[in-house]
Amino acid sequence: MDLFSVEVLVPLGFFLFIIVLVYLGHQKKIRMALIEKGLDPDTFKQESHQHTATRIGIFMTAVGIGVLIANAIAALGWLSEDVAYISMIFIFGGVALISSGFFGKKN
Repeated sequence: MDLFSVEVLVPLGFFLFIIVLVYLGHQKKIRMALIEKGLDPDTFKQESHQHTATRIGIFMTAVGIGVLIANAIAALGWLSEDVAYISMIFIFGGVALISSGFFGKKN
């Protein structure tokens, strides 16, 4: 691991760790306040994610197709490898997320 990645990843990891701790502490305070008022803390729970596996599957499939198409575009010489891979991953990943949103609304 080179020096740059250590200089970036360690502070980023520490920062994310602090954010998660603050978030979890805040959630605990909210739940305790609801219990003190006699309310059920599960009332404000988000609905279950029944279609999470399907959405992840759609996303991963689309990213895989994007990588394959990027490889073909780079092999044909239409775009450089870096641009082809990054653009196709984002395009197909975005299309997958949009389609999973429509899938979730339909069900």
